[in-house]
Formats: sequence, C-alpha cells, structure tokens
Amino acid sequence: MTDAGTRWKARVRLALAARSVDRATADTVLDEVDLHCAQSGETPEAAFGTPEEYAAAVARDRIPPEERTGRHWHGLTRSDHVFAALARTGVAVLVVGACAWAAVGTRLTVTPAGLVGSVLTGVAVPSTCLTATLAHARARGAVGWGAVALTTLLLAAAAFTALPTTVLGRIPTPTVSVLGVLLLWTATRYEPAPDHEKLTDKSQAEPESWLVDLPRLLEERHGLSRARATELTREAAHHLTSTGCDPLDEFGPVELYALSLAETQAAPRTRWWMRNDVQAATLTVILVGYLVANLASHGPVWETALAAAALAAQLALFAPHLLRERTAKSTPR
Repeated sequence: MTDAGTRWKARVRLALAARSVDRATADTVLDEVDLHCAQSGETPEAAFGTPEEYAAAVARDRIPPEERTGRHWHGLTRSDHVFAALARTGVAVLVVGACAWAAVGTRLTVTPAGLVGSVLTGVAVPSTCLTATLAHARARGAVGWGAVALTTLLLAAAAFTALPTTVLGRIPTPTVSVLGVLLLWTATRYEPAPDHEKLTDKSQAEPESWLVDLPRLLEERHGLSRARATELTREAAHHLTSTGCDPLDEFGPVELYALSLAETQAAPRTRWWMRNDVQAATLTVILVGYLVANLASHGPVWETALAAAALAAQLALFAPHLLRERTAKSTPR
C-alpha cells in the first residue's frame, strides 16, 4: 500500500478510536479495506471516502444503536454540564488556595481591589468552566457563558489594578482551599441522569412524551440547532398525524430515533473560537505574556517557574497537533 494509503488507514484508526470502536473491530475493517483495494486496484479514499466518513459508516454498521447511544461522548444533560463545571471550579479554587498559602503564609490580606477582583474572578472561573463543557458538547449556551466569563475577567483585571489597596483586614489563607473542597464535595454528591437503557425503557413506558423528548434530545444531546430539531420533530409529528400510528410502533424508542436522525445530518461546523488549535494558541500567548511580564517585573521565582512549566507543557501538547495538521493538509487526496 502507498504512503497515502498508509496515512489514510492511520487517520481511520484515530477516527474509529474517537468513536469508541474497539481495536479488534478496527483491525477487521482495515483488513477488509486492504483486501478490497488489492482486488480492485482502487485507493482506500476512492473506494471508501474520507477517513472520517468511513469511520462514521463503520460505527453505524458495526456498533448496535443502543450501544452507540451510550457511547455518545457529549450525551450529557444540562445538569451534567453545570456540575462538571462546578467540579472544575473546585479544583481551580483548591489549587489557588494552596498556591496562596505557599506564597503569603497563613494570613491573607483583604483589600478593596482584592475583594472585588476575587468576587468577579469567582464568577469568571465557573463561567469559563461551563463554557468549556458546553462548547465541547456543542450545547446551547456556550457563547453566552463565554461572554459572561470574558466580561467578568476584564472587570476583575480592572478591579485588581484600579481599585484602592487599603487594608481592610486579614483572613486565614486556608479558607480559600476549604471553599474549593466544598465545591468539589458538592459536585461529587450530584447523581447523574439514568443511563440510556433506563431512558429507553422510560420512553417505551410513556409514549405520550415521545414528541416532547425528541427535540430536546436532538438539540441538547446531539448538538443540532433548535431550528433543525424543531423541523425534524414537525416532520415526525406530521407523519404520525397523517398515518395515525403510535410513535413507538412507527419509529421505535425516542433515543434511538434521535440518534438515527442525528447521524444522517451534516456535522455542525465548528466555530473558529471553539477550534482546538485556536484555543491552544490563545493559551500559549497568554502563558508567554504572563511569563514575560513576571520576568520583567522581577516577580516571585515560584510564579516564574510555574508559568515556564505550564508553557513548556502547553508547547509539548500543541506542537504535535500542528505537525498532524500540517501532515493532514499535505496528504494527497
């Protein structure tokens, strides 16, 4: 097989892994590709399409629909997103508290600038975490929460720099870490929604809720736009009205029908600010700016070391991504 064919197979393996297809199934389908190409003389891409298209077809054909519903990586409810963001916030607060404890000791000075800035940052951190979870899940609300996070971050920066630094008092530094522990404890007590088997059983027991659940599943679980979800639901309702059929008898469980509809839709175009390379580049610029500013102001050595380590880790993760993108673009089609 040519280098182009080898690269095609490697990209198929990655795409199959992203869809939770096990190694044995991947080996089987790629052996079938080799056999077909050897007999027909076609290239893999000419015979089977792009790696992403072929991986999606394999997932549809080789994995049962009930299992694909459970494997849907962004199949989370709105409460799941909120509590995932809460857990991330707890970790961030816990780390900040530990760093502050190591840097300033057991007593933390309270000033107007620090108080207002910390409160605004306390709003910005969970908003940022919620934006991240919603964006990765392609769920509604990511842009709105992103705007809240950005606005509060800018206001926090203005508060830290513009408000007076008069000492109002002192509080124990471990209080910050305790707050982080409380947030994590709250997040761990959350009980997620029932799994897909239980939900499917519920939809079979309550057919009257079928048309109510369909647009919600299409929009929140599968990332379709509200207009498209409404349109597909309207089409299903029109068909049921004209035929007089029960939705469960005609289409099956609502979760499986929503999955089948979502898989026939074109993948939503990722907005540029949600792309992994843009986010990685932005984080790299922020870390470089922080490191340079800390060096120029002769800041604490531990902050410089922490920023340098974070920058090195980010570059180590970002560089291979750029190389893969460059290789993919240079691959002949």
